[in-house]
Amino acid sequence: MLVLLLPLVAAILLFMDRPPRYTPRPQPNAIQSRLYHRLGKAGLTEDELATVGALTLGYKEDLNKELKHHFQASGAAHVLAVSGLHTGILYGIVLWLLTLGGRFKPRYENRFGRWTISLIIIAVMWAYAWLTGMTPSVVRAVIMVTMVEIAKMAYRDPISINSIAAAAVFILIFRPTDLWSVSFQLSFAATTAIVLMADALGTAIHYDHLRAKLWGKILNWIIGILVVSLAAQLGTLPITIYYFHQLSSYFLLTNLIVLPLATLLVPLGMLTIALGGSAVGVLVGKGTYGVAWLMNHSVEWIENLPGCTIPAHANGYMVAVYYLLLLLFYFLVLRKSDKSNATFAYLKKK
Repeated sequence: MLVLLLPLVAAILLFMDRPPRYTPRPQPNAIQSRLYHRLGKAGLTEDELATVGALTLGYKEDLNKELKHHFQASGAAHVLAVSGLHTGILYGIVLWLLTLGGRFKPRYENRFGRWTISLIIIAVMWAYAWLTGMTPSVVRAVIMVTMVEIAKMAYRDPISINSIAAAAVFILIFRPTDLWSVSFQLSFAATTAIVLMADALGTAIHYDHLRAKLWGKILNWIIGILVVSLAAQLGTLPITIYYFHQLSSYFLLTNLIVLPLATLLVPLGMLTIALGGSAVGVLVGKGTYGVAWLMNHSVEWIENLPGCTIPAHANGYMVAVYYLLLLLFYFLVLRKSDKSNATFAYLKKK
């Protein structure tokens, strides 16, 4: 039942009798605005300030149309939406702090230590979700983290696809109209495709043997980014074409450049906010500004490459057929590996 999430999106698009609904952008709250101005005090200005604000705080008031177009045309618009990437980085930062830089491993064998760490992580994640506007993408990511931590507290192994389904149900209980939200559909389609397809695609190209040496680890890291990017693109491609009538030709190149920069920029931005306009904050702000400048100019460069965007159109029937073919491909690929066969058997039992 859970793997029918993508065809469900196709059915929504196929039978909807009203225009697509774009979720209104939430207005920034007072704390969000105050933290955003701390970035300015640290020396960030113009487009770089707007980019860091969007990545770290979900503050998009200062993103101009030209900058948005650069990210959209190059296939990097998902980076500006606070989602799994950003919450994953925050999760790593919180865990690093709780273990004092990794010197002390979480005392998961102790029930009190396990519950304490998990409850702190859950509280921080939900505070971050509130701070960034409680958009479907960040709520989905935080619910998944919450499910993982609850599973740890109960000494259970979390199942990602069940976490995705629980997140969708939870959001729709409180905001049922989000079912017609473009951000909701894109977020869940991308996450579902990554969970279901990334391992299968990685197994298909057989690159695990490259991890032995340093160059192999670097190549493995690059291939990992490409595999996840391809899986996300496969999941969101028909929805993107349906709503925006175009697709990016260089999405793999974009993610190969932008994702590492975003992984570096999010913690730098958070550190800049924490330090503010102090002398150290201004120094860190210069580094943050430089990374943001590199990201902005990278997406602009990719946008100017020949054939960056390809006009395309799709109706609801085409979207439905695409997802049915994608599911067929998914099951055929999964049958080729022992690990994936176990996953397939589990899903079949469900």
